[in-house]
Amino acid sequence: MLRVPSVLLTLAFFSLFAGTAFAQTPPPPESEAPATTLQVTARNVLLDVVVTDKQDKPVSGLRKEDFQVFEDGKPQTITFFEPAFPAAAGAAPAAPVPPLPPNTFTNVPAVAPNNAVNVLLMDALNTNMGDQAFVHREIVRYLASIPPGTRIGIFLLSEKLRIVQGITQDSTLLRASIARLAANPSQSALLPTPGEIDAQTGAVNMIMDQATANNSAQIQASATALQQFLAQQNTFELNARSVMTMEALQQIARYLAGIPGRKNLIWFLGSFPDCIATECPYIDEYKKTVDALADARVSVYPIDAKGIKINSMHDVENAHPPGLAANEQQAIAAQASSLRSDLNVDAINQGNMELLAKETGGKATYNGNDFKDALAADIDNGSRYYALAYTPADRRELGKERKIEIKTASGGYKLSYRRGYYEDSATKSKAAGTAAAKDPLRQLMDRGMPNFTELRYRENLAPARAQPAADAPRAGDNAALKAPFTRYSVNFSLATDGLTLLPGADGVRRGTIEVALVAYNQEGTPLNWGVRIIGLAIRPEQNAIAQASGIPFHFDFDLPPGDVYLRTGIYDASTSKAGTLELPLSSITDAR
Repeated sequence: MLRVPSVLLTLAFFSLFAGTAFAQTPPPPESEAPATTLQVTARNVLLDVVVTDKQDKPVSGLRKEDFQVFEDGKPQTITFFEPAFPAAAGAAPAAPVPPLPPNTFTNVPAVAPNNAVNVLLMDALNTNMGDQAFVHREIVRYLASIPPGTRIGIFLLSEKLRIVQGITQDSTLLRASIARLAANPSQSALLPTPGEIDAQTGAVNMIMDQATANNSAQIQASATALQQFLAQQNTFELNARSVMTMEALQQIARYLAGIPGRKNLIWFLGSFPDCIATECPYIDEYKKTVDALADARVSVYPIDAKGIKINSMHDVENAHPPGLAANEQQAIAAQASSLRSDLNVDAINQGNMELLAKETGGKATYNGNDFKDALAADIDNGSRYYALAYTPADRRELGKERKIEIKTASGGYKLSYRRGYYEDSATKSKAAGTAAAKDPLRQLMDRGMPNFTELRYRENLAPARAQPAADAPRAGDNAALKAPFTRYSVNFSLATDGLTLLPGADGVRRGTIEVALVAYNQEGTPLNWGVRIIGLAIRPEQNAIAQASGIPFHFDFDLPPGDVYLRTGIYDASTSKAGTLELPLSSITDAR
């Protein structure tokens, strides 16, 4: 249901919204189709380069001439260069934003956001519960005083990937999200605890001791069979975690690809799946994952959630040493074996973290317990970079890997950047062309995306004074929406800045916008949705009012109870500009 003030707007037409996909404008009939033309395109490689000195401090003031880019060892011409550094700490603060009326919100932030977007990935799939709790406390410490303009989102990887908090600058929302996460901890069934691992080892050692004491080949065979079974089980669990982890990283890359600028994925994990970055059956999937992250301009900052810990033999979760040591020599041997095992696992974890960070232009952190400072350092590191672009001299696209190397005129700097990419195959190029034809606004409407502000608007959202009868038609395009629900009045006021409103011979300024509303639950599942194309028509005597107060229009929209998030968006196809705003329904006051 859509009501539009006739004094300012004329409704052009409706386009229905089916499933979770926005309706598309139908293609022109064949008689109107343009003639076939030959179009030659070339890849544009965009690189984010973090430059630090010997003290690991960011280096500013570099110019395009200070950089050299090589692809497969051959020099390339830099076609684009832009430093991306946040405003200095001593810069004058922005003018305070006047307070808004109750239940009124705007997509214009009080502080201009930094260029980079930060996503905190809380990994319950690969991290023990005790380490998760410590990470939560450290993040809350950091969020208590985040720098103005810092954009952060929170994801959770458990048996599946889900959004805990969408990307926002609001520290209060972020801390509340971490509190909810800490109140409902999760432990992956695929990740054995140190106590479980030691119990398994102890069971095998106990049977082996019995076999030795009784000189029994049968008991020895039982111990060997149990050992093989446990090894197979651990391999299965490790492989499952590897696949699920790579799928999650690819999902994050697809999700963040629609956000302009650099994205820093700060990943807290306790155990890096061995098969992720070493020669194994999944090495091709790993390469695909790294390429997806690089294409989306996502740099990975893994942080070892274990920090500095004592040997697992003395862990609080392991009350007894592995096996039944009959004497002091056996106890010493067991302890030495446990130490070697821990050191080997740590070395593999850290090596894989370093490799993934290097290939995506991030930084790995381990052997430390101050996660608050580590998080602050990573966000600061990823927010100060240089954006470079070049068109490869070799324009062939055969699906092969290409290596990238960047140098600076001064050799004393440390550079972090993506180390390569894979050429597009014919199948991938076709898929990219199909994706480009989709509704541009649809790509900005996913749950948890940052608010886009090229088109600025205010939005008043409150329960409607008159609620519909139970059998009334639904407001919104989800005909399957079940009662109970509440009808909300959504009143927009769209600023004319950024719009294309062309005056006609009659002096009326006209334009067309697309407006979308999507309601999600905490898991990111759409609950109700709607998209409309609205024709704008502003008469000369109304132009001053529109410029001063914005262009008003209204939606009625039905929303179910519970933890609901409403995301709205406006798109002007003539300028390719968009604005979006996401609100938790919990922020609405019922003023009926």
